[in-house]
Amino acid sequence: MANNVDLYKKAMKAGLLFNQDEEWSQAMRAFTIAIKEFPRQPEPYVGLAETCTALKQYDRALDCYKRAARYSDGNIEYIKRVADMQERQGQLHAAGQTYLAAGEILLRRRDLDGAIANWERAIRLEPNLLTAHKRLAMVFQRQGDTRSAVREYLAIARILDQMGEPNKALYMCRAALNLDPENEDVRKAVELIQRGAAYYEQEEVVVAEKPAPTLPEPVQEDNDLARTVRQIASTFAADLGSRFEPVGKPAPADPITQARQTADDELADELMRDEVGEEYTTSGSGISKLQRDVYIGQAIDFQSRGNTAEAIASLEKAIRGGLKLSAGFYVLGLLYLEAGQTDRARQVLQVAARNEKYREAAALALK
Repeated sequence: MANNVDLYKKAMKAGLLFNQDEEWSQAMRAFTIAIKEFPRQPEPYVGLAETCTALKQYDRALDCYKRAARYSDGNIEYIKRVADMQERQGQLHAAGQTYLAAGEILLRRRDLDGAIANWERAIRLEPNLLTAHKRLAMVFQRQGDTRSAVREYLAIARILDQMGEPNKALYMCRAALNLDPENEDVRKAVELIQRGAAYYEQEEVVVAEKPAPTLPEPVQEDNDLARTVRQIASTFAADLGSRFEPVGKPAPADPITQARQTADDELADELMRDEVGEEYTTSGSGISKLQRDVYIGQAIDFQSRGNTAEAIASLEKAIRGGLKLSAGFYVLGLLYLEAGQTDRARQVLQVAARNEKYREAAALALK
């Protein structure tokens, strides 16, 4: 009979012991029994994947790791094992997509170092992976790492130029120049793009570090797990600060705080949102989505550390740069209240209140 908890526990315990003793056939039988009892639990798939890896049944091991990642709702360790197995198998495109997706989850959890490591791994496998370069440019600029941010803007420009999009490439170069106006590598890139040359092939552009291979034909994503993981990243409902709180802590009943959590989630979702071409086009104020995301990210970072003034300044820049989300106005209004700027708070909270989600909370905050 399926769903027998005692049988599942015994089978799992036996399987782990058999793996430890390198008794692979017995381990496989034990994990198969555990899966039969609870087919949507991730742990037996991980155990079976380790067994299959030892037996050099890599295709089956990869499938087991994928199932474990899905059934665990995106456990990062399982996702990393998927990517590692894909890389071992020579599935570099799929592995790059998986590392990219893992980085997005870590960004939502505000593990910037972990996100950076995964995105850098992704572009080592897929040098022309635009989304990874965009994420890195955004995070490096947030961190004030100008050299690394410039390098990523140049990488984006190189890819866009190679794709036959010189105007977009030049815009990315201008973004790099805004960060480092004296950078000769960026100026050389602009000159070469304007002349119609692929600057990534020139040895003078040392910041690009190494030539990129010829851009492959567009590949339809065949990595189901990457799609699943990105969905998990985009719908991750936990509060941005939840990793500092006890697991399972109930949501507060206070409507103001509840709305603040909703707004924080919406701002984080905006960072993850990709819209074709929007990253390279400017709003009326001359700021692209890619640059606007930098300010949103900085605002999130500053408010999490209690730096109210810096958070206000960053969010103001994002709004002036074209951020129209009611969530942004709601968060900014609360920040103004924290800073004692009541008149400004009233103005922006009235804007936020046009959205029904924030109407009650905005009114309560102003009482």
